[in-house]
Amino acid sequence: MKFALKICLCTVLIVALLFGIAGQILVAQSFDAALRFRVRMAEAEFSALGSAMEAEIYGIRLYYSTVSQEMYQELLTRASRSQDTPAPCALYTTERELIASSGGTFDETLGFSELRQRRFAYMLERSGKSTTLFTAGGIEIGGNNYFLAVRYSADDLMALRREQIRSIVLLHTITVAVCTAVMLLVAFFVSKPLVRLKRFTGIIGGGNYSRRAKVTTLDEIGDLTVAFNEMTGAIEQKVVALEDNAKQQKDFVASFSHELKTPMTSIIGYADMLRSQELDEEDAFMAANFIYSEGKRLEALSLKLMDLVVLDKDDFKLMRGYSRKALGHVIAVVTPMLEHAELTFLYDIEQQIILYERDLLLTLVTNILDNARKASSPGKRIWLAGRKVNGRYRITVRDEGIGIPKEELSRITEAFYMVDKSRSRAQHGAGLGLAIANRIAGLHGSSLHFESEQGKGTTVWFDVPLSGAKERGNDDEAADE
Repeated sequence: MKFALKICLCTVLIVALLFGIAGQILVAQSFDAALRFRVRMAEAEFSALGSAMEAEIYGIRLYYSTVSQEMYQELLTRASRSQDTPAPCALYTTERELIASSGGTFDETLGFSELRQRRFAYMLERSGKSTTLFTAGGIEIGGNNYFLAVRYSADDLMALRREQIRSIVLLHTITVAVCTAVMLLVAFFVSKPLVRLKRFTGIIGGGNYSRRAKVTTLDEIGDLTVAFNEMTGAIEQKVVALEDNAKQQKDFVASFSHELKTPMTSIIGYADMLRSQELDEEDAFMAANFIYSEGKRLEALSLKLMDLVVLDKDDFKLMRGYSRKALGHVIAVVTPMLEHAELTFLYDIEQQIILYERDLLLTLVTNILDNARKASSPGKRIWLAGRKVNGRYRITVRDEGIGIPKEELSRITEAFYMVDKSRSRAQHGAGLGLAIANRIAGLHGSSLHFESEQGKGTTVWFDVPLSGAKERGNDDEAADE
């Protein structure tokens, strides 16, 4: 059942019940008031009738020594007719035996159990469709005590009662009908915000979490709407968080796949060398050792990339080490790749003690060099340099590639942004390398800086801290474990 109908039905039932009870009480009180008035009139006539009979008996006894039953009958008839409202009456002894009656139907024995001497009592009697007010009381006539009973018609009282009941029923019906109509309108307007809120839940259920319900009232329904909006906001935040988490996981997979290509190329190259060539023991050991070290680096790199991309951590510990040793590993990784691309690789590394995260720095520099390879055609040159500049150690990569348009320079570190999309896809690029590289540079207190001219090449540089405090990291041996 609709909420509006429930409100209407409950209200109408309460009104109908209360009005019905009030109507019954009103009719009963009105009838009791009319009956009491009629009884007071009957009591007054009863006293007058008793006085008239006393006067008649006194006159009869002046002429007769005794009063016969016929005389009582005549006396009772004359006294009854002398009243303003003639009514049948009867005279009983104190033993409640009938002496005489002036008409009507009276029992031989008076049955009033409540009747006592010198008391007045009454009751309503129904016979078919007729109703009688039966009254009785004790009187004294000629020094003797008697009971006098009088019957009055009460049909007018009952007719008045029926008329009042009909009026109450009609008024009750009209009241319930009007109340039903009014409450339907009230319930409709009261429940209208709930109907809007229901439609709004459908919108939210459809996935539009940015919508908010309009608060139109200041009552509990308005409070419910405010609470629902707050709940929707919380759901939206949770959904955004889940979407961000899913995106981070997707980014991690893409990032890891991207970063996996360069070391895997080196691993495959050395493995192919072992498989296809006859090497002396020293060269074979060097190739196998390189494959082993790159495999261990990939294992560590996968966990660090998960921390960096998925968990958004930035508290990696920087370790102390020699710049030539740190970048020498990069040179060993990228040299076969650049030679295969028929590029000349030049490097000039100034020896300094630097603070760095080994796996991430290797990933950063390798990524930049790989981008330089992709942008360069065979026969071109690529430079890697390391110098102390303004109290920090600057690592620079320069190429003679196609260059980057000036309008693109500010966006190339955005995730999934590719300057030449067709060229990047042809080389299996995802647009994630420089975004991750820039975050790694940020872990070292710097960022990627680009200088480029189309057709002449690009220069990329960033800084890492120089070792000036022992507490900043572990020593070089720890970094190379």
